[in-house]
Amino acid sequence: MVKLATPDLAREYSAWLRERISSREQAGTQILSTPFLDPFNDGIQVFLEPRGGEFLLHDNGNTLDNLSDMGVRIEDSERRQNLILRALSGCGVRLENGRLEITATHANLSQRIHFLITSILRLNDLWMSSISHRFVDFFELVAEFLDQKNVLYTPNVNIVGRTVEHQLDFVIPLPGRKERLVKLIGSPSPQTAKIISFSWLELREARPEAERIVILNDLRAPDPLENNDEDEQRRVSEQTISILQGYSSAVYRWSERDATQFSKLWLPS
Repeated sequence: MVKLATPDLAREYSAWLRERISSREQAGTQILSTPFLDPFNDGIQVFLEPRGGEFLLHDNGNTLDNLSDMGVRIEDSERRQNLILRALSGCGVRLENGRLEITATHANLSQRIHFLITSILRLNDLWMSSISHRFVDFFELVAEFLDQKNVLYTPNVNIVGRTVEHQLDFVIPLPGRKERLVKLIGSPSPQTAKIISFSWLELREARPEAERIVILNDLRAPDPLENNDEDEQRRVSEQTISILQGYSSAVYRWSERDATQFSKLWLPS
């Protein structure tokens, strides 16, 4: 039986980025166009402004503008503002005058760009329903579920990988000084799967004994304007699952949270 070669994700991911990233200068600001998509399937842009010996990186307000176009106005809700601040916590990204910003030096420029893009994607991921007037925080749902099961965990943990830091949604300690690293996906797609797999590839070297777990949301919240209180199943592509399974110890679907196998998330191996 011929054994298929495992793809070199690091090499393929780097090549994919190089082929699809472009930059241009406009009025002294460098604009980096990336292959990562916003909710309207437009490429996410990162703006770099020189500030003395440093750089101010920001999204030019595009992230919150897009959410506003979807019907999400954070200034109308303290809860939504808190959700955004929590999504940004641990990355060094801040919300200033409607923009997502982070400061960088020449030494950490690549890492800070990575942090900003990760924060933009995570913020977009908070509102995973296609129904603009239904807002659900997937992090909050999972945290509440773990609390109900009396699972000990640490939220929003940064771990240094081979080249950059990576933010984990939860770290669950296990006996024998082992641990489970948990990443959440509110809106599963091949794009988010590639980013998480890149994190797993790096953290596999930094934390070789740790288990790498993904919880993806395969449910869509019901439309409150319809007479329907049941969550609707969301189709997750086979490509997304395949990418995640390549570098994850386990991939769990939120729709199966009451199934017996879901308890393996916190039980010792």
